[in-house]
This record gives sequence, C-alpha cells and structure tokens, in this order.
Amino acid sequence: MSFTSIPILDLSLARNPETKPDFLKELRHALMEVGFLYLKNVGISDELFQRVVRLGKAFLIFPRKKTPASGPGLPVHHNLLAPNQWPSEAAIPGFRESFTDYMDRMGKISIEFTSLIAEAIELPAGAFDKYFDADQQHKLKIVKYPDLKDLGLEGEGQGVGPHKDSMLSSYLLQATQHRGLQVQNVEGRWIDCPPIDGTLVVAIGQGLRRSRAAASASARFRIMCVGSELLSLRSRGSVRRCGVHVPVGRGGQDAGEATLRNRVKSHPDVAERWYPDLLQDVMAEQARIKSARKEVHKAVAAPAPAAVVTH
Repeated sequence: MSFTSIPILDLSLARNPETKPDFLKELRHALMEVGFLYLKNVGISDELFQRVVRLGKAFLIFPRKKTPASGPGLPVHHNLLAPNQWPSEAAIPGFRESFTDYMDRMGKISIEFTSLIAEAIELPAGAFDKYFDADQQHKLKIVKYPDLKDLGLEGEGQGVGPHKDSMLSSYLLQATQHRGLQVQNVEGRWIDCPPIDGTLVVAIGQGLRRSRAAASASARFRIMCVGSELLSLRSRGSVRRCGVHVPVGRGGQDAGEATLRNRVKSHPDVAERWYPDLLQDVMAEQARIKSARKEVHKAVAAPAPAAVVTH
C-alpha cells in the first residue's frame, strides 16, 4: 500500500546506541517506500533556525548580480563551484556570519546522515565516502515560490513544478507556514508535506535513485551491492524506487554536468537567461525521452500476436 503521510524521524535516536537500530529501521522504510522524511532534533538551535529564516527573507529582496562565469577552457558546470558572493555587512548585518555557521552545522549533519543512510540499506557506514571530495562543497540556496498571480500569470500553481533533487540528499528548512510542498506516492497521488516547527524536510536525491549525480563534481557512481533483504523487497514489487542502485552516468557525464542539467530542468526561466544553449539541449533531451515513453506505452498496450506453441 502506498504512503499517505511523510514519516517524522528523530535524529537524536540515531546518536544513542540503544535506540539506533529502531531509527535505522524507520529510515529504511522512509528510503525504500517514501523518498522523503521530516528530521527533528538535529542539534541546531531554534534561535539559529529563526535567524537564518529572517536573514534569508532579507536576502531575497537584495539586488542581484550575475555570477562570474567559469574560467576559460573550463566546463560550464564549474560555475557551480564559484565562490559565494556575500552581501555586505552594511546591507544585511549578520548575514555572512549566520549562514556560514548554518552551512557548517548542516554540512556535519548531512555527512552524519549519509552514513546512517548507508547503514539503513545494509552498507558500511562509510560506503559513500569515496564519492565526496576531501573538502566538500555543501550547496545552500535561498528560494521563494511566489503564486502565479504575483508574477502576472494566469492559472493556479507555484514553485518549480514536479522535479527530483540531484545529489544524495537535500535538507529543506521551510521558512513560512505556507503550504505547497508535496510528494508523489506510488499511486500517483500528491501528498502534502506541510511545515512542522523544529524539523528539516529531507529529500532523497537522484544520487540514491539510479542517478548520475554525486557530491564531488568529478565523481561517478557505480552499482553497489546491498543486502539480500532489500533485494527481496524490490523483487516482490513492494517498492517502486529502490534507492541503492546507482550506475555510472549517461554518456560519460560526471556529477557536475549532471547537476547543472538538473538545475536547468528545475529552473528553466533562469536557464533561459544564463544558459540558453544548455536549456535547448535539455529540452530536446526531454522531448526524446517523452517520445520514447509514448512508444513504450503503445507497445505495452498493443494486443499480443496469436501463436501456437508446441512443447
């Protein structure tokens, strides 16, 4: 039966040897059958959460400038590695200090949680370490999702539309009580993921779902062997997306290129302004995939030819 709500996990239980086994069981369920979860008691003070929210809102109305392009001869996805362009202290007092603190803390939490993911799917705690640079670059973005009418557009809706996050996992701090975030279950229904005070929403990314994205820009995932119990779950058909089969990327893509293409899919309006050629290529790829899927559906729906089989 498909999920109808998003599970809430308590990270403090994973830090206690007595309660860790139960935590890993809950995490395995969230990984295998949902792909999303709430995470509470992560070890970040409510004061810092609130400060990040307040300063993040101030940042969204701050004048923006174009990010510097990657150096000559470097792939365009190296733009993802560009240095932070901090607003001045005079413009948004405390912004750099607060967000540096927040990113440092969240970086440690993501590393800890990645090892818990590995253990939950019966891999060694450090199974994913080889896909990360020694000096990891954790990415943080501050976003808002205006209603279409606020953009002068007709219809209903907001945000970037249905999409999958890249990398291994994403951690979302919902800054307001506005509802809008949803997760699609196996039956195709959209399940609300409303804000819950004191929690982060964790999205399991494509890096754990047959993806070519990884934490290091040059990393390439390979298929990893998991426990027999997980494989039996998958073979019984009780799980739609097994988050443990991660092959090498398509066409020799590395993680950086795949991540940029994923960003282009999620934010075509931004891509149209800064990466029009890449956007055109991504849209063409999506059209080819859509066409191929239609052909597959036609083939599945077509009646089987009559035959006489002699044994």
